[in-house]
Amino acid sequence: MLRNVSRRDFLKTSAAVAAAVYVDLQLAASGQGAVTAPEKRWFKGNLHMHNQWSDGQPLPEWAIDWYKTHGYHFICPSDHNIFQSEDLRFDGFGFKNPPPDLAAFQGETSLWKVISPSPGWPKLTQAIVDETIEKFGKDSVRTITVDGQTYVRMKPFSELEKQFAEPGKFLMIPGYEQTGGCPNGQQVHVNFINVRDVFPYLEADTPREILDQTWAMGVDAYGEQDYLFLANHPLWRYYDYSPADLIALPQIRLFELNNNDIAGGFDAHPQGWKPEKFWDVVNAYRAAHDQQLLLGLGTDDRHSYDSAPKAWSVVRAAELGAKELVAAIAAGDFYASNGLDFEEIQFDGKSLSVKIDVREEGPYRILFLGTKKDYDPASQVVEVEKGARCPARKIDVYSDSIGVVLDTVDGTEGSYTLKADDLYVRANIVKVAEGLQPDWQSQPAAWSQPYR
Repeated sequence: MLRNVSRRDFLKTSAAVAAAVYVDLQLAASGQGAVTAPEKRWFKGNLHMHNQWSDGQPLPEWAIDWYKTHGYHFICPSDHNIFQSEDLRFDGFGFKNPPPDLAAFQGETSLWKVISPSPGWPKLTQAIVDETIEKFGKDSVRTITVDGQTYVRMKPFSELEKQFAEPGKFLMIPGYEQTGGCPNGQQVHVNFINVRDVFPYLEADTPREILDQTWAMGVDAYGEQDYLFLANHPLWRYYDYSPADLIALPQIRLFELNNNDIAGGFDAHPQGWKPEKFWDVVNAYRAAHDQQLLLGLGTDDRHSYDSAPKAWSVVRAAELGAKELVAAIAAGDFYASNGLDFEEIQFDGKSLSVKIDVREEGPYRILFLGTKKDYDPASQVVEVEKGARCPARKIDVYSDSIGVVLDTVDGTEGSYTLKADDLYVRANIVKVAEGLQPDWQSQPAAWSQPYR
């Protein structure tokens, strides 16, 4: 299964693929035959978004149309603890509005939400309904009024897919965001990508227990499927899970690099880690212990569509299909972006070579980052007391020797060859400008995966 490939199986599979490629090349060279591998291309997509199926602002068709008309090739409408099934229901994440009498809904399907007279989380207002009618016509929205309350039908995945999916142009991948929490208020959210069955909200004493139990429940529920497990926004709400948690859980291979705003009303701690530091801490340990590296996904986790998306991912695959994209992401053949694009990323086992897809005048810079083998793995715990602008937390603080710039190239092409004392290398491309941030908040920028 792609979601849980052991290193031994990965190496065996890699060896088999390499052998097959070698035979094909030998046959071609000898004139006995030629096998041409399908040409791969880059596909832009987002695997974390919301709509009125849970607590997103727009109706689902409005949200999906936004991505399709803004150059995306694939999306996953990953609403909280729910899949967009055809089962009749009146409740979901943050809302419960059953009608006093079901007679008006005989023979009906899908989720129905009540129009609220006032806005607020996660309410559906008439203005939201009107914007969808304006875009798709009055017959696009179905309503039923019972005892003075107007219910609006949410389109299920099957209908949305029929309306928007186009082979080779736009793909909808099923999935959802599974949430869990601790007694002290820490939240742990994960996305299951390319699944349709949902299991309930989890509670445990620590974030690590939630991540571990959620992973295990996913294996039990989806073990025969090709799916992805994505650990979401570690900074939200306030340093809610730590690098130490993913060090302890090497089976988790994907996390959200860009979707890491701290919850509103909270202030970042001056000693707190940032997402790139989180990434490097985990990968320094994993590389030093010969484990599979943690991969960073770009997502936007959009609820309101009033502002620009935070980030997205660009995946290299031969076809625009769920199986192909899931396999490519599991293999690390993708990058995260909030505005720049790689034209090429190549790693030959020794050197990482990248080229920027230049679409406007520069200047551009390529940063090669990694960690040396003699890094300091020790950490210190900062005790944060509950205050007006923060909850109580214990934050791990790590050495500056983790996640350092190995080389810098000013320009649009560059390469870095791993040194004997390097654990891994990754590339970050930026457009140089005044006030450019030195981390995940740099914009426009893009991030390759780590290689070793």
